[in-house]
Amino acid sequence: MPRKSSSKHVSPYFKPGAAVEVTYDDQGFPSNWFSGTIVRCRAPDRFVVELHTLITDEETSDPVREVINLRQLRPQPPPENHRELKSGDRIEAFLHDAWWECQVTDDLGNERFGVYFMESNENMVFPREQLRIHRHWINSNWVPPIPIPESSNHKASMRGKERNRKLEEIMKERKRPSRRNKINDGDRDGLSDLPDIVLLHIMKFMDTKQAVQTSLLSKRWKNLCKRLTNLSFKFQRRVVRKFVSWILSKRDHSCSLLDLNIQTWIKPELLNSVVKYAVCHNVQHLTIHVHSNSYPNFEALPLIFSCHSLTSLTLSLGYRPTEIVLSKSMQLPALKTMCLAHAKFTATHNDCAEPFSNCPVLDTLILSHCYLHSDAKVLHISNSTLSSLTIYSLHGREVYQLAFSTPNLCSFNIKGFAGHQLSSTCNLPHVCEVHIDMFHAASSIIIRWLQVFTNVKKLTFSSVTLQNMLHDLSNPDSMCCQPPCFTRLESLKVKWKVFADISSEDVNNVVKYLLQNSPISGVDIIQSF
Repeated sequence: MPRKSSSKHVSPYFKPGAAVEVTYDDQGFPSNWFSGTIVRCRAPDRFVVELHTLITDEETSDPVREVINLRQLRPQPPPENHRELKSGDRIEAFLHDAWWECQVTDDLGNERFGVYFMESNENMVFPREQLRIHRHWINSNWVPPIPIPESSNHKASMRGKERNRKLEEIMKERKRPSRRNKINDGDRDGLSDLPDIVLLHIMKFMDTKQAVQTSLLSKRWKNLCKRLTNLSFKFQRRVVRKFVSWILSKRDHSCSLLDLNIQTWIKPELLNSVVKYAVCHNVQHLTIHVHSNSYPNFEALPLIFSCHSLTSLTLSLGYRPTEIVLSKSMQLPALKTMCLAHAKFTATHNDCAEPFSNCPVLDTLILSHCYLHSDAKVLHISNSTLSSLTIYSLHGREVYQLAFSTPNLCSFNIKGFAGHQLSSTCNLPHVCEVHIDMFHAASSIIIRWLQVFTNVKKLTFSSVTLQNMLHDLSNPDSMCCQPPCFTRLESLKVKWKVFADISSEDVNNVVKYLLQNSPISGVDIIQSF
């Protein structure tokens, strides 16, 4: 049985067979209108519309039929080619099978006009028959109204018919391209036809030097690189200064700089300028790997540690950390991830350095080859939101102590030289995974570290760590404390290198010693190279 149309209480402008236009403005297409015909009414505010310029398949060229809401519809505007266009007029241009809102910029003569698309910030040229005045359909009326002088009715009608005929030819040409056009389509620069926002997103995955080189492709690409929101400088000394200076001077300063990556030799004054620029332009992700043989007068360092927009920070200050002293306290309200290498912390009170307590959403912290200033004796990692902590090779004096106040810590990883004492203000109830790969650390130090992580579920040792403990096991007098009881331990793994100077039997002996007070007894040995 055929479906009945619900035409009761339907506007006379939207009866079946009526010529209409459809907008997809609510789906992200700004100020666009596609021509179509009402097929049937499904409800007073819902219609099945056949779209003239959209097809379901290029082979069959069947027009698209969609259910359209009333708010997306308007009648097809009557032709008004008698209306003269002038600079500044708000108009609509027929482009890509639809009418798009734009503005007249120039009358180029010979019925051709320059227009400007506000949404895409583009300028194009159109013939008069592909332009019309921009109007709104409000309460069954056109706003502004369409004036048609009586003396011009016949002339306007003829012009309208001619315009419609040309538009129909354009639509047919788009729907059924000739064989020659199909062949030439492969030569079209489809990439340049994409909107600016898409091209800028693609350019994010390029090196900045490559992104800038796209400006040589065509006028379409000339100014895109000036609106990049991410910059990456990884060049040699002889080119970095000129290139960085050019980028900062030419860039569109109204655009935020969300991601800055500096991995190169760079002079201190230039580094300061770049960092200050990034902080002033709401940088969110900042990566700096600076290598310098001279003292870098890093004036912008306090700006980094008080940047409210920063969410990710990676900072490596070269190989002379004794010359770099970080801020006593970091005011980073949005920071979630931090990686610091070759940095030195300063005491805030009572010989204690406590740099991370004012990072309220910090989740991941990585410290590599970090030091304490001469006025500090304890590095206190205090943060209530920190869940992942990794430490590589602690350095400093023998009195260097490490203290945790991290109640939500879930994962901990220590690798390298770490002969320092560790304590915690809480029992770390949420810790799940602990990886220990400590070089030249006494068994007593390792066991004291383990006593902090008694609630761990998954524990992993390196064969080097167990090798250090094996030496002390042969001398019972050196074992001044007993291993803790790992009440929640579910698995213990050993990453055993094939060429390690410890046998599998020795590994089992050390593991047996470590687990003597714990309910778990098994161990998984993972070979690595």
